[in-house]
Amino acid sequence: MSSQTATTEELFADDPLAWAGGDYRALHRLGQTELADLQLAALRRRFADLRGGLAVLDAMVADTGVEAIETLGDAIPLLFSPEVYKSYPASLLRRKRFDVLTGWLSRLTTVDLSGARASAATSIDDWLADLDASTDLRVQHSSVTSGTMSFVPHTHSEVDAMFSVVGARVRGGGDPVPVVWPMIRGGRSGIMRCADALAEHVAGGEDNVHAMHPGRMSADVMLLAGQIAAARARGEDVDADPGLLARREEFEVLRRESEAAMPGFVERLADTLRGRRVYLMNTWNTLHQVATAGLDRGLDGLFAADSLIEPGGGTKGAHMPDDWQDRVLRFTGADRLQHIYAMTETTALHPMCGEGRYHLEPWTVAFVLDPATDEPLPRTGTQTGRGAFFDLLARTHWGGFRSEDRITVAYEPCACGRSTPQVHDGIRRLKDVGDVDKINCAATDSAHRAALDHLSGGS
Repeated sequence: MSSQTATTEELFADDPLAWAGGDYRALHRLGQTELADLQLAALRRRFADLRGGLAVLDAMVADTGVEAIETLGDAIPLLFSPEVYKSYPASLLRRKRFDVLTGWLSRLTTVDLSGARASAATSIDDWLADLDASTDLRVQHSSVTSGTMSFVPHTHSEVDAMFSVVGARVRGGGDPVPVVWPMIRGGRSGIMRCADALAEHVAGGEDNVHAMHPGRMSADVMLLAGQIAAARARGEDVDADPGLLARREEFEVLRRESEAAMPGFVERLADTLRGRRVYLMNTWNTLHQVATAGLDRGLDGLFAADSLIEPGGGTKGAHMPDDWQDRVLRFTGADRLQHIYAMTETTALHPMCGEGRYHLEPWTVAFVLDPATDEPLPRTGTQTGRGAFFDLLARTHWGGFRSEDRITVAYEPCACGRSTPQVHDGIRRLKDVGDVDKINCAATDSAHRAALDHLSGGS
C-alpha cells in the first residue's frame, strides 16, 4: 500500500517506519492520546478487514457477541489463548498428515494455501519449506521447550515491515552493520527467522552476516529435542515418532559440531571484525557461550564500544552465572547491553532503554489483566498482571493474544525521554509466581473453547 493511497491508520499499522517518515525515534515520541487514537483506529481497521475472512475470529465473535470495536478494551474478549497456535492434534505430526495441518493453519490466516503441496511433505521441514515457496507465509515455530510445537502464521510482508524498523533503529540511516550470529545460520523457529531478516535490513546482504555454523536447524530435530527434554523432566520414556527418533543422532552430531565450531568462530570474529561496530542479538545462554569462548582465548573488547548487543529470550532452561552480563560486556567491548523483549506471537523486538525498561513498539497494544479474573486493569499509571497484546502489524491473522507472562507496564512517559508504554524488567511466568490455583486459565473461557473447537473440528 502506497503512502499516497493509505489512510493514516493504515500506513501506521502496515508500515510504521514509512508512517514516521523513516525516523525511528519519532515512533517513540508519540503523545499518549495520539498513540491511543492511532492504535484504536488501526485495531478497528484490522477487525473490519478480518471479519468474514478469518474463520477462527468469526467463531469467537459469535461466542462473545463482540460485533464492533469502540474502545481498545473491546478487543480483550477476542484475545487468543496461548494454546491456539498449538491446537492441532499432536498425532498429525506423527502420522505426517501435513495436508490436515495445512487445513488447520488455513483457519488461522487469510493467506490462500490452496497452492501448497502439503500431501507431498514427509517432514515438518518439507511442509514449512513448501509454504515458504508457494505462499507469502513465513510460519514461525516455537523452540519446543514444552515438548509441543506452536506454529504462528506470520507472512513475509509482516516480518519485512517489522525488520525495516529494526534496521532503522540499528543503522540510524547509516551504512549496513555486520551481523554476528553465534549459532546455526538457518531455521524456521522464531529466532532463526530473524537471521534472514537481519541479513537484509541490518547487514545489507548475506556476505555481511557472520554465522557460527553454515547449516540449517531442522524443525523436526528441534521437536525431537523438545520431546526428549520434556519427557526427562516428567521422568518418563520418550513417546516420539520412531522415524524421528532415528534422527536423534543427527541432532547429537549437529550439537557436537556447533560446540566444536565456537572456538574457531570467535577467532574468525577477531580476524575480521575487531574494532568494528556490530549487531549481535541472541538468547542469554548463547551470548554467554560465545563470550566464554572468546575470553578463554584472551579475546576481550573485541568490537567497537557503540556496538549493539541485544540479549533476548531468557535462559532457555540453561543455568546462568551471576556475572554472565559482565562477561558478555568484557568480550564484546560494548558500552552496555540493550536487552529486548520479544514473543513468537508478535512482530516486534521491544528494546530496553537506559532506565531498564522495555519500550513497546507502538504498533503493539499492551493490556494488563488480573490473573485471577482476566479482567483488564486500567491503562493508566503502572499496572502488574498477565500481559496481553495486540499486534497491529498482523494483517493476515488475528494479532491479539494473552501471554503466560506476569509483567508490569508503565503507561506514563519514561525518564529516558520516550513516551511509549514500557514493560519493567523482571518478567516472569505466571506459573512461577503466586498461587497457581488463583490464575485463570484463559483456555477454559467459552470464547477460547469456541476458537479451539473450531480449529480442531476439521482435524
